[in-house]
Amino acid sequence: MARGAHDARPLAVRVHERIATEIVDGTLRPGAALVQEQVAAQYGVSRTPVRDALAQVAMEGLATLVPGRGYVVNDLTTQDVSDVFQVRYHLEQLALTQAIGNHTPAQLVRLKALIDEFETVDASDAEEQFRLGKEFHIKLIEACPNAYLRETLAGIWDHPIQRRITRAYSLGPAHQAAVASEHRNILAGLTSGKIESIIRALGRCHDPGDIVEEALPTFQ
Repeated sequence: MARGAHDARPLAVRVHERIATEIVDGTLRPGAALVQEQVAAQYGVSRTPVRDALAQVAMEGLATLVPGRGYVVNDLTTQDVSDVFQVRYHLEQLALTQAIGNHTPAQLVRLKALIDEFETVDASDAEEQFRLGKEFHIKLIEACPNAYLRETLAGIWDHPIQRRITRAYSLGPAHQAAVASEHRNILAGLTSGKIESIIRALGRCHDPGDIVEEALPTFQ
């Protein structure tokens, strides 16, 4: 179960990581049953860490406890996608309102480099586009003085539902170009100090409409 010989994390944490990863990458499909005894036998662990791991998976919205069946892997729904984008948008808006005017020249250069790199990625590589988009948005709020807000946003980007959304779609060249354009608009707003234009561009970045249309057929 360990990542390596010296992985000292609690066993339940490692079991949770494996179950969540298998749901995110599609190994465990929607509707699949997660029975404590079967999971424990498959992973070669006792039922106690599996029980704790399954409870955590359910808290994250990846599975549901169904009476008489145990835990069942959830579908990815339009509401999941919408909720993630909505929360991220409002928290990033708050963070950028506090951060504007505080970015260093080096931070602005790094943000531009991330946009440039994003534009060169293969249009079918959703994983790499997500990685670069995530790094852009994390770097974007580095200048926010509220550490708790920064940590909360980082947690949303790392949430299994967010990772699952990423696995569910390919951005395509048109969407890739649109995202890069909005990132450049955000960067221009930071440079000029125009928070209104930043918020408008941020809103367009967090519009899940076409992503919802592309994502859900993969899971249904």
